[in-house]
Amino acid sequence: MSHTQDIDIAIFGGGVAGLWLVNVLRGAGYSCVLLETDTLGGGQTLLSQGIIHGGLKYALGGALSSEAEAIAGMPDRWRQCLQGNGEPDLRDVRVLSDTQHLFSAGSMASGISSFFASRMLRGRIRKLKRPDYPGTLDHPDFRGRVYRLDDLVVETESLVEALAHPHRDLLLRFDPSRHRLRWNEQGLASIELGATTLRPHATMLAAGAGNEQLLEQAGAHITLPVESQRRPLHMVLMRHQREDLRFYAHCLGASNKPRLTITTHDLPDGSLVWYLGGDLAERGVERDEAEQIHAAKQELGDIFPWLDLAGMQFATLRVDRAEPRQKSLAKPDNAHVERHGNLLVTWPTKLTLAPDLCDRVQTLLAEQGPAPSGTQPELDASLDRAVPGTPWWYRMQERAND
Repeated sequence: MSHTQDIDIAIFGGGVAGLWLVNVLRGAGYSCVLLETDTLGGGQTLLSQGIIHGGLKYALGGALSSEAEAIAGMPDRWRQCLQGNGEPDLRDVRVLSDTQHLFSAGSMASGISSFFASRMLRGRIRKLKRPDYPGTLDHPDFRGRVYRLDDLVVETESLVEALAHPHRDLLLRFDPSRHRLRWNEQGLASIELGATTLRPHATMLAAGAGNEQLLEQAGAHITLPVESQRRPLHMVLMRHQREDLRFYAHCLGASNKPRLTITTHDLPDGSLVWYLGGDLAERGVERDEAEQIHAAKQELGDIFPWLDLAGMQFATLRVDRAEPRQKSLAKPDNAHVERHGNLLVTWPTKLTLAPDLCDRVQTLLAEQGPAPSGTQPELDASLDRAVPGTPWWYRMQERAND
């Protein structure tokens, strides 16, 4: 028996953007349904390093704008949620590190003066004395300087679980081979999920790279000047067994980008993974896996000459950062949302800006509607629900056990 149901908002994309939106909007009284073609968080969210930063890269570049400085408040916004004092409630999210370290492998980079002069980071960074160095840098051969930065790192798998858990029944698996979207000149008219048809009053595209295909479909019916872009990375993973190498840090280089960004992640068997980003990942896009691993070993050997890499397991991972198109494929500074009819196209542009994205969405809804209905849909139990994904680095444990 077929069933048609009106809802306030349909959200496409089950990453941090879509999940954050469904939490906050449902709390504000909107009836919401989220649709995901794969696993929750299975795209950029679980491929990220989990860093909640307050503008490190902007400060290193020395080029600040009033809009860019908005990111400075994001770590505090996240901390409020992590303490259960904000929306959404993230008390069940595991914080991997309350701080990050910033260090130089030798002399400080030329652009560091602008970094310390930044209003954005003033008071949030302090120089450490050697007794306070993290274990990875506590070696007689280390001659650089170390600073503590007031940013944090969260475990992305527990983040996805915490955001998804209160709304399990509203997180649907959308299968393009079986389900159908019907568009009109105002946006999305209906979502056909077998015997169930949903009619949203507004639709949000928050699917990261998946926005490309949705925009293409919508563009046949509605004028959409917005386009997407992808900026690729070639990340490196190093699996090891050393608890003393639990490390969250940025190594400064000669450019306005961190030479190397390191976060540490746990595997179910108790081993650890260093996830390596920064300039290594950006420059490594043109390298194949073997070349990128070789480059990573050289970089690690240069930065940490005392670190024995024997027995370490290496792998690489290609990541596409999906964003609104910028001139010359530049990096966008802020979360992005724009409205066309009843269609809102969104990108958080980075994990840390999820609260900012939600603020922007709520502002547009308050100005142009729809108003929250105050009711929640009761969806057929037979509809497939989307389930949380797992981080890619879990495969390293599986490969080691083969």
